[in-house]
Amino acid sequence: MDLLSLFLISQLTIEKPDITNLNLLADNGIRQEEVILPEIQEDLQKEPNNQEIAWQNLGLEENQNLQAPKIEPNQTASAPTEENSYQEEQWDITQIDEGETEVENNSNKQKKYVISPDVAKLNLAAMDLLDKEPDLDPVNFQPSSGVKFNNDGTVTIKALIGNDDERLALIGDFNNWGKGVDLNKYQLKPTVKNPHIHEITLPPGNYHKMQYRLVDQNGNQRLHLSSRIVSTPAFNERFYDERNPLDFNGVLWKPTPIPAEEVAERPDLRGKQLSIAETDIVSLSLKWTCKNPESKFLGQTGQENISELYRFVGECGIPEQLASMGYNTIQFMPLDAHIDFWEPEAEYLPDWRYSYQTINYFGKHADFGSPDELRYMNNAFHKAGVAVVLDVIYSHIALNGNNPPRQFGPLGFAQYKDEWGNELYSGPWTEWGTKRFNYTEDVRKNLVDAALVNILEYGFDGLRIDNVNGIDYQPYGRTMLRELSEAMMRYYPKGVLIGEGYFGDPYLNRSLSVGGGGMTTTYSDRFYLWFTEDIIKHRHEIDTWRLDYMLSNDWSRALLYYPGNHDEFANPGNPFQTRGRYLAQAIDGGDFHKRKIQSWSALTLFASSYYLDMPQLWTLQPGNLNDNAAIDWTRLKNENVREVVNFQSDMKNFYNNENAFAPYNMHRHMVHWIDHENKVIIFDRIDFSSGKHVYVAVNLGDKYLQNYQIPVHSEDANYKIALDSDRSEYGGMDLNPTETQAEDYQIALNIGSYGVVGLVQQDKFILPNLDDAPITVPEFEFNNYPLQALK
Repeated sequence: MDLLSLFLISQLTIEKPDITNLNLLADNGIRQEEVILPEIQEDLQKEPNNQEIAWQNLGLEENQNLQAPKIEPNQTASAPTEENSYQEEQWDITQIDEGETEVENNSNKQKKYVISPDVAKLNLAAMDLLDKEPDLDPVNFQPSSGVKFNNDGTVTIKALIGNDDERLALIGDFNNWGKGVDLNKYQLKPTVKNPHIHEITLPPGNYHKMQYRLVDQNGNQRLHLSSRIVSTPAFNERFYDERNPLDFNGVLWKPTPIPAEEVAERPDLRGKQLSIAETDIVSLSLKWTCKNPESKFLGQTGQENISELYRFVGECGIPEQLASMGYNTIQFMPLDAHIDFWEPEAEYLPDWRYSYQTINYFGKHADFGSPDELRYMNNAFHKAGVAVVLDVIYSHIALNGNNPPRQFGPLGFAQYKDEWGNELYSGPWTEWGTKRFNYTEDVRKNLVDAALVNILEYGFDGLRIDNVNGIDYQPYGRTMLRELSEAMMRYYPKGVLIGEGYFGDPYLNRSLSVGGGGMTTTYSDRFYLWFTEDIIKHRHEIDTWRLDYMLSNDWSRALLYYPGNHDEFANPGNPFQTRGRYLAQAIDGGDFHKRKIQSWSALTLFASSYYLDMPQLWTLQPGNLNDNAAIDWTRLKNENVREVVNFQSDMKNFYNNENAFAPYNMHRHMVHWIDHENKVIIFDRIDFSSGKHVYVAVNLGDKYLQNYQIPVHSEDANYKIALDSDRSEYGGMDLNPTETQAEDYQIALNIGSYGVVGLVQQDKFILPNLDDAPITVPEFEFNNYPLQALK
């Protein structure tokens, strides 16, 4: 990551012309992308202070018509037209797996969304999901490998073996682990549909909680890599009276469904702006005290209940706490079965890094409970109105891990061979000791099935695909991404796919119909790198020109912005960045600078439709994710911390509840105005179903601004001040009214140091009359990045 950071920083040295406000030029007939023409950049490099050259290249005379745009009241709000209504794409389904059922495509369903004319030109994958209904019935989904408990008491086990020559048998609790029995009766046979998938059906019996392995003709044992659980010491100690805790096997677990009357409605994320809390389950709950009087955990902490964390999180008030903090989504770091880490004497506890060493993509990590309890936890988040996204590692595999006698290596991925004798799963080595996947058709199908199991069986609402660039750059990796995206669209279009994709590649977020990757959104690395450098600068040093350039070009990629995630809060950068530290310690300015965190996070939130942070940001914790990972919930009792948390909660709720922030309402002029002297950014977000404008002013500097003039698009409309960091409940002075009226296309407000103010138009809506100029999505800007930097 350090090499990558240095490389990306070196790519971001282009300066914008020193013009009062380039974004306003677009409203005077100049397209935004014309502002960054190479010839202008070349002139500015030769004469960096020569504004006249820049004006000439733009076809303007100096100082020509740079007033705030005035929108004439020549168009009133109207119902959606055929031109700006979403047209549902019809998919050509060429193959349906056994047991899958097509559902009726209700193409005449009334549309709920009006898409921005700018967004309509972008072919964004997220827009394919709007009003999309499943083509295939999720109830009938069956993965090609795994375990199925049948109604007649039999159990069918299917495994991806990789060739049709090997004959593996099943051993376990049900046949004395193969001792003294005829293993021919337990032999898996190639299936007719795919001879690389082998299966066996066990006779009727009570197989629940029995453990098992596969054994080949030479007596070598293997783990079943599509089992729903891989046993761990904590799991064995909890669920078995007489079992060696160190047993390392697959587990046959018969699922118990949640009663129908208790099943919560799952959030519909189609076209939804996301406010995401990223965490690992141990850090989330370790220091949380259960508040539910009906729970057996009442008064206990997560640290006392590691082996039952799924249920502890679900019933002890954590989903409700995150909802009260304004999050509409939680993103868990990997919960797939991974190498052991629960060692009470470990130097770092929890150590989140172990979870990225995945050893099974179907089963969830059993240290924290059963599959039933995991479904229960996800249902509890849904009851609280919080969607659940799971971080999955489909870019590389762990070949080793665990200490003797629980060694994964002799039982894992390397034991499976293709028909030519090569490792079935493994591709080239990575620089950190794992291997890339070999994305053959069988492996791709296996991974896509595992993804759908997460969505359709466990109740996750989306997936965060780790290191999506690393997938994309492997042979057939791009095919895998597209197949995963299409499978989500066919089965569960209400969900999201978030790619940890860097380097600004616009392909990843584009629609499948135009050859894109189908991701809902991917990360913005260059924004974060700017953020880590500029947040610790003095006001006059903050480079808002560079910020303007990035926001003006990034909006069309529908990227996810973040003030910090697990990589950034753990991995050190350099003294000129905040990387490797929580912001409270990186800024190190006392209570005064706590407001800097909220205004800079507001910048990140309102600049896009996809936002992520970590709750440690709002508890104002010191340290980093390695030495202080557990969320210190007790800090919320501190008055100063509580004021910050209350404001950021209201800020997120404002963002979540205003449709103007939805991704289908993005447009090229979202950065309405930047005051480069005072470091104030004004965002203009529009609800295109009505023409309602929502403005947010973010003060990145420490200067208090009185009677600050904000340009608006209506001459005399009324505005509600729906968000104001200067309110007394947040420690402010209450100098602004709750409502105000524009005069001559301007509103005067007081904006505190590091202040944030949100305005919602109340009347006189006018649909924007955007021009028909094409939207140019900047090409892949970092396509020569070093491959060894991919993580």
